[in-house]
Amino acid sequence: MNPAPQRALFRRFPALAEHLPWIPLATVPTPVQRIELPGAELWVKRDDLSGEPYGGNKVRKLEFILAEAKRRGAERLITVGAAGSHHALATTVYGTRLGFQVTLVLFPQPLTPHVRDVLLLDQALGAELRWAPRMEAIPAGALLARFAHRRERCFFIAAGGSDPLGTLGYVDAALELADQIEAGELPLPGTIHLAAGTLGTTAGLALGLAIAGLPIGIRATRITSRLLTNSVALRSLVVRTARLLQSAGVPVPAVGEALDGVQLVHDHVGAGYGHPPSTAEADAARLASASLVLDPTYTAKAAADVLACLDDSEGGVHLYWQTLSATEPPRPDDVAAPELPASFRRYLGG
Repeated sequence: MNPAPQRALFRRFPALAEHLPWIPLATVPTPVQRIELPGAELWVKRDDLSGEPYGGNKVRKLEFILAEAKRRGAERLITVGAAGSHHALATTVYGTRLGFQVTLVLFPQPLTPHVRDVLLLDQALGAELRWAPRMEAIPAGALLARFAHRRERCFFIAAGGSDPLGTLGYVDAALELADQIEAGELPLPGTIHLAAGTLGTTAGLALGLAIAGLPIGIRATRITSRLLTNSVALRSLVVRTARLLQSAGVPVPAVGEALDGVQLVHDHVGAGYGHPPSTAEADAARLASASLVLDPTYTAKAAADVLACLDDSEGGVHLYWQTLSATEPPRPDDVAAPELPASFRRYLGG
């Protein structure tokens, strides 16, 4: 039995605690904050403050995913992502804390100081790093990792933690937001803006808002290839997550109802994954008063969308969902690039 989970999802559906393994990792509810901009009503959901020593949108997902790995008796977690993947880092932070070995299969992205720091943190925290020369090589790299550790009990985690279990973290987040609206902590938003990659956050919010009966639109700004971020993938994830909830006795609205208010936005992807939109510097300056960090891969693109909507005089209340962690674990001074595997050293130019 789970230890008395204090999450909106379990408060609304108490019997779920008997059906779903869950481990408390996140610091929730995360606060909501108004950002003062001339002529606009803009709020932010501070999921950058969702955990210590690492927050962001991956922690909520890992509460369900890592609990399932524990239930299955896994010894090693294997997951995939880009070189600077925040999901890979979060999996390393919380996976090693829970006693798992962690393997990361990573492909290159535009190199920045932040990407370099994330890789060194992965190394410092004990993850095994395996190189994939490009995104398309990730499936083969994951298979090779499974084969290399075939004598261990391995548990594979989908990219971004975006499988039905991980998506439950954002069904819960939507119900948490509903509680905050009911408590008067913020007005009912007309639109939620967020970055969309592997779509677990978007799918979970869409399903959770439908369960709560909240008529809030979602603008999910694509940050990578349409091959990964598209309406077919989104619908599939919503369907599979809804089935998981239904199998545990939770009444779920029709999938079409959950997806009616969701719009995938393709206007700010710029030069592609890991490249900032052209407005990134100006947008960061406009949001500086809220102390929000905009990274070129995810949050800068979602911020570009919400600010563009405000500039187009779209009225109503807008809520920007901040998904990048505000904190990172300290990197030991004695960990340096030369300790990385050779492929990663070459990627860093060493």
